[in-house]
Parts: sequence; C-alpha cells; structure tokens
Amino acid sequence: MKIRKKNQQGLTLISWIVVAAIGILIMSAGLKIGPAYLEFHSVRSMMNSIAEEPDIKTKSSRYIYSQLNKYMNINGMYTLEKISAKKNPFKVYIMKKGKNKKRLRVKYEVRIPWMGNISYLLDFKYAVTLGERQS
Repeated sequence: MKIRKKNQQGLTLISWIVVAAIGILIMSAGLKIGPAYLEFHSVRSMMNSIAEEPDIKTKSSRYIYSQLNKYMNINGMYTLEKISAKKNPFKVYIMKKGKNKKRLRVKYEVRIPWMGNISYLLDFKYAVTLGERQS
C-alpha cells in the first residue's frame, strides 16, 4: 500500500491578500500619475501643431507665447497653467548650429501627492524645431 503525500497547491488567504494589496497600490499609482502623462501628451501635440504652422519661424517670440497660451486655455491644461503662473516652462531660443532656426522647448515638474507624505515627482521635457514637420 502506497501512501501519497498531497502537496499544497495554490495560494493561502494571506498570500491572496498580499497580492490584492500590491495590485491596489499599482492601480492607485496609475490612476494618480495617468492624468499628468495624458496632459504631457497634449503639450507635445500642441507644440507640434505650433511648430508646423506656416511661417512660424519668422514670427516673434511674443506671438509664439500667445499661441501657447491660446492652446493651453482651449485644452484646459490646468497643471501647466499653475506652473506658468510661477515661472514660464516654455522657452523659445535660436539654435546655435543652424541659421535662422528656432526651437521651442518645455521643461517642467509635476508633484502629485499620493499617501501621507509620499508624493510622485514627474519631470517632463520636450523640444521641437519651429517650421519643421514633427513625427
């Protein structure tokens, strides 16, 4: 007569609770930082739209900044508007290597509170050359 030992299969209740807790933390993080990444995607598409406007490279920096403000108001970019009130994250500058080429650059940070004194710090950067088609 053979005695077969039955090995445990599956997870225990505590293991399932730990797995569920980790899953909830990951989902919570995604729900918190997801909107910031969606807004950055809107910023990139806004900058690409401005860079592809006809004769944009001959326009002044003031005109480019007014276009940026118009796009931000239309798209409701509230996080970026709060940052812009303190310091303008956009910068228009002339490239050193190319003649008469301007670049539009954005660089900003978003701090998102999570739990207690734990926060996410997201650092976003993007640059486009004005007057060129972006991919």
